[in-house]
Amino acid sequence: MRRSVPSGAVLEAWNFFEDLARGLGEVHRLPPQSAVHHGAYEKLFGGECAEWTAAEQRAVLELITAGVELWNSCPVIVKPRSGIVSARGRPDPRGL
Repeated sequence: MRRSVPSGAVLEAWNFFEDLARGLGEVHRLPPQSAVHHGAYEKLFGGECAEWTAAEQRAVLELITAGVELWNSCPVIVKPRSGIVSARGRPDPRGL
């Protein structure tokens, strides 16, 4: 049984993972973009996911899988400090 691909959500995930990889300097952790990726992206952008070839489906799955692995490898900060600063330029303890 085939599932329908939510093209908007997949497109947002694809773009997010590329931005995340660039922001972390980890672009090498995503698969290199090939003509197959570009074709899949264009179909995704046009809402034509049902017309992906088997190679395009594999390329998208590979990219999303690598993106999730990258996301899962990001450090997590428990109880991050607040960015609230007092008028004097000092951290405001009420923001903690």
